[in-house]
Amino acid sequence: MPGRPTPQELETVLRTPYHDRSPRVLEVLKALPDDVDPALAARAAVGLIGNSYHPAWLFARTCRRLPVPVILAVLEQLESDRRPHSFILREYVRRDLNADALAAEWDEAMQVLLDLETTYAWGSKQKRAKFQALAARPRVVQALQTAAVACEQVSLDLLAVLAADASEASLDALIPHVERAVRQQDWELDRLQALRTHARSTPVMDDLFSRMQALLAARRARSPALDFARRLGFGEPEVFWFRVHLSSAAFNGVPAYRHQGHVTVDSRSATWFAISVSDSNPADILHSRGTSFNSDEVHRDELGLGTCEPAGLPSWLAAAAERLPTRWNFDGMSLTTSLRGKKRDQLERWLRG
Repeated sequence: MPGRPTPQELETVLRTPYHDRSPRVLEVLKALPDDVDPALAARAAVGLIGNSYHPAWLFARTCRRLPVPVILAVLEQLESDRRPHSFILREYVRRDLNADALAAEWDEAMQVLLDLETTYAWGSKQKRAKFQALAARPRVVQALQTAAVACEQVSLDLLAVLAADASEASLDALIPHVERAVRQQDWELDRLQALRTHARSTPVMDDLFSRMQALLAARRARSPALDFARRLGFGEPEVFWFRVHLSSAAFNGVPAYRHQGHVTVDSRSATWFAISVSDSNPADILHSRGTSFNSDEVHRDELGLGTCEPAGLPSWLAAAAERLPTRWNFDGMSLTTSLRGKKRDQLERWLRG
């Protein structure tokens, strides 16, 4: 379908879901004709919004230049959507503007979504610059406040902009997220503590983070991982953690690296113990089977390996290897840990069984 598509070709492309990998969906959405069916184009655009770590990135990157009728149709389709990006768009883009102003405001909103989904390192200068720039724009901050108040689950980047702003309204939007994490004492508390990197220092903000830090320290001090360390003969450490990555060796015609195993024990984390094992079919590496569980729940057990307590980990790994079947390549094992010297060697010997 080279060149400008005919109306029939355009309709065919827009009706093809993006997950079916139509090669022209993105291309067409970037250059829609003014006379396109707004509802049809809007459905195709909204279809780009996913549920991944960066759900709105592809949507925002592709849909910056939509015709105004399509923009209005997108906003209408998102009217009942309860996800953060929808609240941001509805709050930021004023529908009563003239066409040129509305298109410009839509483009600004798309850039806001992109700035909230960058992949820069958390403490990098680039990340800080993005947050500071967004926090300096009152209408952007207002839109983010609306999303934070309306949604229990929002990105850490969005909350970081509110922390950088640190106004009374931003604190009002941020504090319920902190209070919820304090009540639940789960991993969310660890996540929110990271906001301190970008927060503006104010008495209220500093007190908020001091409170979170005290709660984290108390939780870590009573972590089951520390009792586990004592049972393994490592004394009374203030912190105990290790992470292991195992892969299989070539075995009975099964290629190396087909089977992967990951183990985490960490007294600093609310989820202090986690295991995952995967079996990747070399003919279809995108669709692996797996067993995954942690100290709180079982996520899946497609491999039928069952679960174990941390103390039974070496025996569980041996039984898993027999069931798969495979052989773990302990000589190539990746082990990082808070332990050093002889204690690290002792941990490695214990893992080998």
